[in-house]
Amino acid sequence: MKELFTLIILFILAQNATAQKNALRQIADSIYAEGEMLYRSEWASGNSTQIFTTGFGAKKLLSGGYFSYETPKGMATTFFSKNEDPVVLATVKFDHGLDSSKYSIDTITRKFTENEKALYTIRSKAAQAVLNDTLFKFYQHTSLNLVPIVKNGAKRVYVITAQTVPDEVLLGNDYLINFNEDNDIIKETKLHNNLIPLGTGGKDPIKASSHQHLGETSLFITATDICAFKLWKAKTTWVISFVVSAGYVSAWHFHDEFLEILTQDEWQKIMKNK
Repeated sequence: MKELFTLIILFILAQNATAQKNALRQIADSIYAEGEMLYRSEWASGNSTQIFTTGFGAKKLLSGGYFSYETPKGMATTFFSKNEDPVVLATVKFDHGLDSSKYSIDTITRKFTENEKALYTIRSKAAQAVLNDTLFKFYQHTSLNLVPIVKNGAKRVYVITAQTVPDEVLLGNDYLINFNEDNDIIKETKLHNNLIPLGTGGKDPIKASSHQHLGETSLFITATDICAFKLWKAKTTWVISFVVSAGYVSAWHFHDEFLEILTQDEWQKIMKNK
């Protein structure tokens, strides 16, 4: 009877462990998908800005901003005018492969499409919030990028600190603004407590980087972390990056772009066996 009881307990523990691993895998997949979406948007915005500025500098001066979005054929970045009733000044398009040498640009002035109007509306409201709300912080030699997303009925804008120093990857000082269906702000979330500059390695290769999530920061790596890692992958010598919280360790593997989330107990066991 005692042996049967022990077997039952072991079976329950094994089932719980499997369920927990499956739950963490789902969380990791969700974070990765959001991070990939952010990365594609920021990649398109950065490359489109360079193309627009280089080839159409005079028209670029008329621009009041830009935003990027997914299309059936790839990514598009729209630059809009500064006036109160803005129009589209130019649109740069890339295919799904995100090859910066393969693009098209349309500089015919036109009105927003319905999708573009929805993105512009929440981007504009987010921009006002960033300027007027003390939640948002500005650091010297940096700027804040606004990434509007409308998907599956959900509307949100990420606010991300842009990198300006070539030998650093900037994490943190990032935010998420959620909107309701009427485009009213319903929640503003600070994703990291501060700005985290990490060295890329340079002449002294760094194989691993890490940072902590404390207090109200997410227990897991954030989509903005994933976005930054993918954007600056080629400029670092990192093989892996860890995000450590009170209960979990998130590990981003750079080579195969794989996200792994472990409990602290699992992590401690791995470290003891090394």
